[in-house]
Amino acid sequence: MYKLIALDMDDTLMTSGNVMSDRTRDALLAAQQAGVKVMLASGRPTSGMVKDAKLLQLDRRESYILSYNGARLTAMKDMSLLKENALTKEQFDEVYDYCQSHQLFMITYVNEEIIYEGSHPYMNREHELTGLPMKEVADLKAYVQGNVPKAMAVDFEDRISAADNELNGSLNGHIHATTSKPYFLEFMTKGVSKGVTLKELVETLGLDRNEVMAFGDSDNDKDMIEYAGLGVAMGNANDTIKAAADIVTSDNDHDGIAEVVEKYVLKK
Repeated sequence: MYKLIALDMDDTLMTSGNVMSDRTRDALLAAQQAGVKVMLASGRPTSGMVKDAKLLQLDRRESYILSYNGARLTAMKDMSLLKENALTKEQFDEVYDYCQSHQLFMITYVNEEIIYEGSHPYMNREHELTGLPMKEVADLKAYVQGNVPKAMAVDFEDRISAADNELNGSLNGHIHATTSKPYFLEFMTKGVSKGVTLKELVETLGLDRNEVMAFGDSDNDKDMIEYAGLGVAMGNANDTIKAAADIVTSDNDHDGIAEVVEKYVLKK
């Protein structure tokens, strides 16, 4: 029996209109009524996940938010921070220098605000997804003087793809790089990922990986899908994620999550 469902948000739990469908919400609420824990696992900042977590009533249960691609793990019942593994100032500067040298527009997060310098046609994409406020600064590298949960290049798809291929998952050997959308290239400290944090939580809860179901669509979901007993790729997932998954379900606009939860958990 499955005891934990881990869900990517963008293009997985959320439709193309950035909302959760009624059928998917109802299936996940029913799963929780049956005793299954639900965890949101996203590259989003924590505060950009809370609204939808509450729609799923995660705050009423022993449920979790895995945010910033695993850099933070939060217990929904009291919003206590269970884990944090941030980029250091020195690592942030390395990411900044890389983005500058490759002319990639960059953002980061301080106090749950999106911090940026300059402008770009895609600069508002993260704000539109998460609702987090944006703050422009004159010099991003000078403004950031402490740890940050992650940094992200936000740019045209061909430029993000080229940088992603060049980095092949790592910047300077100690900064993890991955894509979450075709125009997002995310940087976290080495060892931070959705799969790593999911594994730590599963072990803490005394569960077996075979009791875990995970859904995703993008490269930052890969190790989470590989770790889970049932790794599920959305129908809109890229080919890498479909190859890594145990099954492929319908896309995020056609209740792919609900299909699987109804079949494997609710036994409909």
